[in-house]
Amino acid sequence: MNSTDYVFSEEFSSAVRAGDMEKAYSAVADGADAASLYLRGLMRSAGIGTKQDREAGLADLEAASSGFAPASIVADEVREWKPGIEKFLPLRLRAEAKDLDACREIFPLYDTGKYDDGSRTPVRKDHAEAIRLYMPCADAGDHDAQETIGYMYLMGKGVDKDSEIAIRLLTAAADGGNARAAYRIAYMYDNGQCYVDQDLEKAVAWYRRAADMGSADAAFQLSGILFMKDTKWFDMKGGQKYLQQAAEGGCPDGEHQLGLMYAYGANGFKRDADLARKYLVTAAEHGVQQAQVDYANMCFEGQLLPRDMSEAAKWFQTAADGFNGTAMYALGCMYANGYHFAEDDKKAAEWFISAAEGGEPNAEYALACFYYEGRGVDKDEKKAAVWFQEAAEQGHPGAMSFLGMFKITGKSMDQDVKGGIELLKKAAEGGYYEAQYYLGKLYAEGEYVKKDLAYAKKMLSLAAKQGDPDAAQMLDDIKKKRIR
Repeated sequence: MNSTDYVFSEEFSSAVRAGDMEKAYSAVADGADAASLYLRGLMRSAGIGTKQDREAGLADLEAASSGFAPASIVADEVREWKPGIEKFLPLRLRAEAKDLDACREIFPLYDTGKYDDGSRTPVRKDHAEAIRLYMPCADAGDHDAQETIGYMYLMGKGVDKDSEIAIRLLTAAADGGNARAAYRIAYMYDNGQCYVDQDLEKAVAWYRRAADMGSADAAFQLSGILFMKDTKWFDMKGGQKYLQQAAEGGCPDGEHQLGLMYAYGANGFKRDADLARKYLVTAAEHGVQQAQVDYANMCFEGQLLPRDMSEAAKWFQTAADGFNGTAMYALGCMYANGYHFAEDDKKAAEWFISAAEGGEPNAEYALACFYYEGRGVDKDEKKAAVWFQEAAEQGHPGAMSFLGMFKITGKSMDQDVKGGIELLKKAAEGGYYEAQYYLGKLYAEGEYVKKDLAYAKKMLSLAAKQGDPDAAQMLDDIKKKRIR
């Protein structure tokens, strides 16, 4: 017996829907098939239409379990008999009789295992059972049910992924005016979900349909496609229209992106600090962590928006509380340099440690420098070397330069001149002035490598052009023959 498709007798179902539980019990009282045993066991356990007898009810449910999966579920529920089960079982009986109100009420209980207030239900979370009991609503044309179940088939939530069923249900919901269903289909084609080939043509059509039905999420996704230059879909005005619609419709990502557009004057939007602040703050308040960091950075730097250290500190703190490494690093810098907060190396180090342990490369480098200098933490060159290594492996040029010198000199690690030079050259090729200076100094002095004044002057010149005073001085010394 397929528990998803099984339909109980109309005599039983109509009696339950009419509220005649004695008649409903009579319809299954003498049956020996799994379905009758299941329904009889449910009714005996709860005392519905007959005298309550949990022992006899459980026996019926266990007997039906091998032929009807839901019987096994209810048998476990009866066996455990958690608080609230006595009110739940009549609801389940009504749902089995395809009472649509009961089907709607029972779905979230199995889908989440919780009531609306977050308290536990007397049943275990079971997505497959939730779908089975909710399907009558979808079959009856409930567009919310069609969208919900269609999405569950799309994502394989409680059931095997099935694009055919998902598209059928979602299309029916969309045809009935459910904008989120249209968005689901669009996103499926956009990202190739549920074994469906990516098809941007279909995605755009469905995004447009969903957006025009009021989906702010669809409007946001569509705007991103319309802003893609050198494509057949490029439409600056259309992108502006749908991004504005997304933001005004409450899409947090749309608010964030629109704020950035106004801040930078991008994609045809004129720079407007007030509008940039409005949308960035709204996105930040809606929990978009990158918006919190972007807005805080703008307030800190004072270029795109007026400088406001108080706002910067507030939103860096909010993002840091959400374990954002960039925000943690920024707070460390603010404490280290006395921006807004009183200068406090110990607090700066604490923030750098938190960010570095999460893999933030700038924080790893800053923490390494703190250990190297003994600033806010006990001086420890070995720990400094470890954190320089971590940051260098992520391509941080300052860390690569320090680590390169550590390797060359054998400071706090085994000496490796060749490896150190390679790190310095890699950082120097990326334009990092300190690496250029170190290379110039090494090749000018010739202690660890063969002296090469021509190469030294080249590196020192590059560093000096970037304003490095030590490089400029050494270059001058070479020119004046102080270094030969």
